[in-house]
Amino acid sequence: MIVKSPLRYPGGKSRAVKIISKYIPQDTKQICSPFFGGGSLEIHCAQNGIRIYGYDSFGPLVDFWQILLKNPKKLAANVQKYHPLKKEEFYKLQKIQLESKSKLERATVFFVLNRTSFSGSTLSGGMATGGKDNNPRFTKLSIDKIQSFRIKNLTVQQMDFKKSIPRHKNALLYLDPPYLIQSKLYGRKGDLHKNFDHQGLAMILKKRDSWILSYNNSKEIHDLYSDYKILCPDWKYGMSINKKSREVLILSHDLE
Repeated sequence: MIVKSPLRYPGGKSRAVKIISKYIPQDTKQICSPFFGGGSLEIHCAQNGIRIYGYDSFGPLVDFWQILLKNPKKLAANVQKYHPLKKEEFYKLQKIQLESKSKLERATVFFVLNRTSFSGSTLSGGMATGGKDNNPRFTKLSIDKIQSFRIKNLTVQQMDFKKSIPRHKNALLYLDPPYLIQSKLYGRKGDLHKNFDHQGLAMILKKRDSWILSYNNSKEIHDLYSDYKILCPDWKYGMSINKKSREVLILSHDLE
């Protein structure tokens, strides 16, 4: 049985798994993912026997993954209490989600908001409505997928990329950082975008080999990585030479 990420995540790579995985060397034994997010590629690789060390700086996201990996049945049972979710409850959860002292509750609220918001964002945006129970993506099936979720070879911890990357000198890096755009999809009022150190990441990567980097297609990114091979993927149709592609894949020199 193929397991997929239960999350809807801004910038998620569920459609990109087949394309990106082609650039992962066949003898890869470990992958460090400093920006774990929805984890689509990482889950795919874990099911193929690769040890995944996942990290993310967003606490509620890490809480979700840790509880899901440790006790999926307990998480699913707690999530069920919120189904179906009413609109007034959605906005209430948005305001209090970071206040709970219970790790299980923070993980639960993160998932509920992820499945009920327009974009998958939990700290900003409105509630998606329509469909059965007025919860088009927060369905019984989505809860069942949590309950049956089982993955080996995977851990997720809360840590900044400047600390997580040096811990795995012999691992392949897969990096899907916050994109260099003005967006409110990540964090509160987009702070995970606006405060991200893009130049700091580039400096770290230029000092090591074995990495695959996903980014938005912008002049600033092309300038930062002008010495590297930059591919323009179309997640739906494969690789393209179309420079208007919304995203790019950048490869370290040893993977070109």
